[in-house]
Amino acid sequence: MARAPLRNPLAGFALALVITALIAGVAGFASTFLPYLEFRLFFLGFVLFAAGFFAARRTFLGSLGFVGAYLGGFAGFYVAELLFWTDVPMELLALALALAAGLGGFVAGKIGVVRLDRMKALAPAQRRCHNCGERVGVNARKCWSCKASLPS
Repeated sequence: MARAPLRNPLAGFALALVITALIAGVAGFASTFLPYLEFRLFFLGFVLFAAGFFAARRTFLGSLGFVGAYLGGFAGFYVAELLFWTDVPMELLALALALAAGLGGFVAGKIGVVRLDRMKALAPAQRRCHNCGERVGVNARKCWSCKASLPS
């Protein structure tokens, strides 16, 4: 089984911010071509929820996924509104749609934490050396008694 690379949680937070802001900006620009305001808001709510979900999959902690997706959704959608929409109350709409992105990040973060807890519960606490049968730790690279290399 391949190991996942460890990453700083703040790097995941920054990735969530950037990814959500980019997707929200693209979605805000694409929504200007839709005919009715109600249809735009319906479209943007689902798209920004999916953007927050996608961005939070890059984070380490669920709380960082929520905050990163919320802030990234607000920044991206607010910039898209400033550039393309002028007839809508911008701050409230941007906050509401950023909350949709934040909820997507929260859902993705909760799924990730549940999956990690399940993997931890099912993983064995120790394993055995193939040469001598001695018990070794899960992360050990060599056996403690016979010094044989262990498969990773």
